[in-house]
Amino acid sequence: MKSKQRIFRYLICGIITAIFNVVLIYLIIETWKLNTQILRNVANIISIEISLLFSFFVYRTWVWVNHHSSWQEILGQQLPRYHISCGLVVATRSFLVFPILEGLKMNYQINTLTGIILGSVINYVISEKWVFTKNKNSAQSGDSK
Repeated sequence: MKSKQRIFRYLICGIITAIFNVVLIYLIIETWKLNTQILRNVANIISIEISLLFSFFVYRTWVWVNHHSSWQEILGQQLPRYHISCGLVVATRSFLVFPILEGLKMNYQINTLTGIILGSVINYVISEKWVFTKNKNSAQSGDSK
């Protein structure tokens, strides 16, 4: 798949995942009538994890579709790597980008948007170079499909 097409699909999938996350947290909170800050935060954590799984499989199916992998590679390597890459993005945004831009007196909404854009770029690069790549050991041993 050409790079521009992959980037376009990545952006579309990101939008779909964001909508999925917002709808999911709404459904969890409203269905279970979670009316405390702690319970809403638990719903947030649950919706984030489910959305991460959703986004992984959407990206795997529609963006990095030409990377054929066994279920063992997907569940044992790619999915954990995807979680690590997303955690790295959250940490970078939370502990580096946001505080620096806050210190520069940037409006918090523009700061957040800047973090989302930067995080998306980081996540794309990590996904392209590390998450959805073939394991060299399995390719050399003949395990690749």
